[in-house]
Amino acid sequence: MNIEAHKNQIIKKLKGVQDEQLLNQIDAVLNGNPILAYTAEGQSLTASQYLAHIESISDAVADGAETYTSEQVRASILSNKK
Repeated sequence: MNIEAHKNQIIKKLKGVQDEQLLNQIDAVLNGNPILAYTAEGQSLTASQYLAHIESISDAVADGAETYTSEQVRASILSNKK
């Protein structure tokens, strides 16, 4: 299949899309800023938003935010299952 035929197939599929979230994701990819990750709350993050999110977490830890070791998290999860 040549590139023009491939583009036309994609355009036909796009015309039928009714999901605005999917259209936003396609738009982000086409604009060079695709969704890279999601927060624990389900919010989508582009590459630049993801980096800012990680930096804010690092800043919070540097400012004394409470952190937990893997063992503490594991123990907490296991104790809540009982």
